[in-house]
Amino acid sequence: MKMPAVIENEEKQAREWDALYRRIIFELQQLGAEGDALGRKDYWLLDDNYGVYAQQLLYINNLDLLTTPMVKSLQSILSDYPHWEIVVAVDVPRAGERWPKMGLKIRAHEIIDGLQRRYFPPEYRNLTFDGSRPGTERD
Repeated sequence: MKMPAVIENEEKQAREWDALYRRIIFELQQLGAEGDALGRKDYWLLDDNYGVYAQQLLYINNLDLLTTPMVKSLQSILSDYPHWEIVVAVDVPRAGERWPKMGLKIRAHEIIDGLQRRYFPPEYRNLTFDGSRPGTERD
């Protein structure tokens, strides 16, 4: 599995992480309600910067947010930060059932789709993202 880019300069990483965090939050606030690590509300953007990686972690708890326009708007933010990625984890358990780990990796130049749609409610199983490709073991 490919690791996200590492930014050796801690100050640069912190500056970029903060700028991206603010831009992503601004975009998401227009689409839904921010929640927390317990899956309450529509999404949660991890608000802790763990250091050297060029990565933002977004948890989607409401499949209605998972649209091509939302993914493309997040991808457009990365045009100013081409070495960064947004990892979108999707976990919308129903009636106590747990879903396997799945999601998207959004990068400035690509969208990697690792969703397992068979777990989705029927109305979301045909969800696609323009310009995406399936994930591989090397992603």
